[in-house]
Amino acid sequence: MNMTLAKPILLLSIVLLPSALSAAEISIDSNTIFRIEKRDMIGSGKDTIMPATEFIGFDANRLADTNLSFHFYGWGRMDLKDKSYNDDNADAGFTYGYLRYRFNSANADVRAGRFFVHEGIVNEQVDGVSARTDLPLGFGISAFGGAPVHGENLYRENSDGKGDSVVGGRLNYRFKGILDLGVSTVYEGKTPDLLYHTNGEHRLVGGDIWLTPISWFELIGHTSYNTKTSTVAEHSYLANIRPLKRLTLSAQYNESDDQSLFYSWAAFSGAALPSGSKTRTAATTVSYEFSKNVEASTDFKHYKRDKGEAERYGGNLKFKFMENSLRTGIGYHYLRAGEGFAIDSNPTASYQEARTYAMYDSKTYFTAIDLIGQFFKNKVYNKSNALEGRVSIGYHITPTLAVSGDISCGKNPEFTSETKGLIRLTYNPVFDGKGDKK
Repeated sequence: MNMTLAKPILLLSIVLLPSALSAAEISIDSNTIFRIEKRDMIGSGKDTIMPATEFIGFDANRLADTNLSFHFYGWGRMDLKDKSYNDDNADAGFTYGYLRYRFNSANADVRAGRFFVHEGIVNEQVDGVSARTDLPLGFGISAFGGAPVHGENLYRENSDGKGDSVVGGRLNYRFKGILDLGVSTVYEGKTPDLLYHTNGEHRLVGGDIWLTPISWFELIGHTSYNTKTSTVAEHSYLANIRPLKRLTLSAQYNESDDQSLFYSWAAFSGAALPSGSKTRTAATTVSYEFSKNVEASTDFKHYKRDKGEAERYGGNLKFKFMENSLRTGIGYHYLRAGEGFAIDSNPTASYQEARTYAMYDSKTYFTAIDLIGQFFKNKVYNKSNALEGRVSIGYHITPTLAVSGDISCGKNPEFTSETKGLIRLTYNPVFDGKGDKK
């Protein structure tokens, strides 16, 4: 992973934290997972997978009794038997780690380190610096710059498709909680073109909208344009309509050109994905609450790719009992796929999916059961279905400490049998500036 700016800021934060924590409000989010899995793969031997993984989050607000805060989330993994992922028995990394300063006016703040940027058409993980502020007359502005966070190399490539630098920003106008219009841009330098194995540039510009002129209607969406390919990279829009108190109607449309949206788009064909460059989806969902304990929904989604089309439709029923302590549901969906939509060697990838579940929560313990089955129209690797059942149970040792375990069994076209289990320890305390629990 690229640590150009995030590493020194993270190290500096760790050095300075002890003296700054005296008046800080601290929260910790810890999840320790010990997983056990037995795999019997078709054409291969049996593996026993036993990774131990720790996910840790840390937030410290009002450092040294100021508007400065520190935020971190990371993970570490160690395999206790057969390798669970890639060629390493142990691995670690951090998702974000940054310092943030909030100003007392104009809703302004500055971040430095590793963080996510989700604004307008921008959706980036960055090692760098960002800043934003409100401007007079309803306007606002934000900007960021640094290096993209690098991950695993793409299939059959010596690159993850990311460039060496990234900058961008957004200018927006907001009117009375009714309208938010924005224009934004992102520029990524020295991005590898995996088709010709050269370096180039990835440039996107676009606009976004959030509109709710009346209480029962909401529109959210954005459009981006690639100035290098002179092509629209993406349309993404969602409308929510609530004409009645218990009735919700949603409509969504997405269209993307992978060659323009992802500069290293050739990697997708290199990974033998049959989707092609252009994808369109249109979806509708209708949900209705018959009462506070019964909800029904139905949905429809149409997919169109360069190499085929498909439709997925079905519905769900959800029930609540015992003042929401017990929640259950059933669902059914059918994917009707055309030739070559997902598997080139199959005439169709159509299948039916059925699911049922139940969850119970109390102050002392919680449990859940989940059953799911997929039934293929045409056999996949000579298998006609994929089945899985999962049972979970947990206990609240204290209000901030819980232990839980899951076990699941199933079979699918890849595994003749698969058994998985895990034990999870969750710790979520919050402390005030004196070290006392809140």
